[in-house]
Amino acid sequence: MAIKVIQPSRDEMTKSIARFSDLTRCNTGLPDMALPDCQRTFRNVLGFSQPRGEGQFSPFGDLAPAAISHVRAGFGMAFVAAKPGCGVLMHNHDTVETFMVMHGKWKIEWELDRGAEAVTLGPLDFIACPIGVQRRFECVEAGPDRDEGLLLGIIGGDAPAAEISPAGIQRLVDAGIFKAEPAAT
Repeated sequence: MAIKVIQPSRDEMTKSIARFSDLTRCNTGLPDMALPDCQRTFRNVLGFSQPRGEGQFSPFGDLAPAAISHVRAGFGMAFVAAKPGCGVLMHNHDTVETFMVMHGKWKIEWELDRGAEAVTLGPLDFIACPIGVQRRFECVEAGPDRDEGLLLGIIGGDAPAAEISPAGIQRLVDAGIFKAEPAAT
C-alpha cells in the first residue's frame, strides 16, 4: 500500500518548526529538581501525553511546554541543560531513552546487580538506554565558554513514564520533598 501524500500549506508546516532560540526554558515539574544537585532546565521540542500511573512522572516534567505538541510522533524530544555537578536522580523508563551530548561532557551512570557503572560522553556522542534500566545523567563539564552543558534527550512512546529509584525516593523523603509512607503492620 502506498504512503498517502499530503501537501500542507506553509502555515501548517511552520507549526512543526521549533527554533532553539524560541524554546521556553522550564526548571520545574519533576520532584528531584528541587534538590541542588538535580537542578536542570528542559527545552521541550516535541511533546507527548503525560503518564497516568501512580508514582510515575513525565520524563520532561509535567510543566515543560512542548514547542510542537500537535504531532504524535511516537517519541518526545527535549534539550536538557545543567551546570557541572548537576543532573538527575537514578530512575527508569517504560520506553527506550536516548541521549546525545550537544555541549560539554556528561556522565551516564546505570545500576548493575551490585553497584553502578558509568561512562563519560562528549559532544555528539550518543547512548541508548534500554527499557527498565535504572540510569542517571550528570553534567561533568559545561564546555568552552559555557556555564551549562547541553544534552539532547529522545524518549520513545506517546505517554512514556519515569519512576525514581528507591534510593532516589529516599533522598526526596529525607529532603522533605516526599512524605514517608507509613510502615506496614
